[in-house]
Amino acid sequence: MEINQVIKRAKSTIGGWVYAAAESARWNSYKLRCPRLRAALARIPAGDLVYAMNVSQRYRYVYMDNPKTGCSSLKSALVELETRGTENPVDCYDWTVFHSSGVSPLQRITRLGASAPLSFLVAEGYRFFTFVRNPYTRLLSGYRDKIVKNKPQKRHILRVMGYDIADLQRPISFAEFVKAVVRQTDYEMNPHWRVQKVQILYEVLDYAFVGRFEAYQRDFYRVFELLGIPQEETPQLRHLNRTKEGEREGCGQYYTKELQAMVYERYREDFETFGYGYELPD
Repeated sequence: MEINQVIKRAKSTIGGWVYAAAESARWNSYKLRCPRLRAALARIPAGDLVYAMNVSQRYRYVYMDNPKTGCSSLKSALVELETRGTENPVDCYDWTVFHSSGVSPLQRITRLGASAPLSFLVAEGYRFFTFVRNPYTRLLSGYRDKIVKNKPQKRHILRVMGYDIADLQRPISFAEFVKAVVRQTDYEMNPHWRVQKVQILYEVLDYAFVGRFEAYQRDFYRVFELLGIPQEETPQLRHLNRTKEGEREGCGQYYTKELQAMVYERYREDFETFGYGYELPD
């Protein structure tokens, strides 16, 4: 190996260590000063927390991203609202805009400049809102989207099942998926199928509004009412991740009695907290 390559690799390695050390110091400082953040990090990893919390300093709200509940459609509308009338318009239909922390105009809690970010947001009166969904259909949606379509999140399940995480083409049945998921702790789970009560930090944050995926159109508009946006100025509702024709088989085509009982028991907190029944939805 040429000496220049050796030096370059050494700098890269050292730089990685320095960055990791700085990040560790920052989070330790947060945890020391922010009891709410300590409670949050006991439930979900720091990376998941940072990605999930979308902060608008312009409208003073925090949208907590709960995957598979219409997040893409809502974030697209929130990004449009955030940039309206500014000199930095963005393409609200571009997934790389509203799903990327480096591009989205919605802030991450690590960029607020606050030494105790969650406590700061609460003290400043920011309104928290999110959406939830029937655990049966949410889990099935996660399977269809991430496992059947061989997306990167499939690696989480391959690892649990003891398979090569690079083998995204390996078929995994819905039954295998469910049995792998229920073996994981809340903390270990991917956000797309993590227990929602944990994912949205329901016991840590005080919510002004919790919408329901099953009443998405109604609750989409209620979000903007909460933010004080007149009806005529509310962004258009876009269904950016709608299930395609031919992919709409109901829960009955996937859930056996055994799997139904297994999912109900593992996600019991969600069923009971958000008022969903034991029976499978149509």
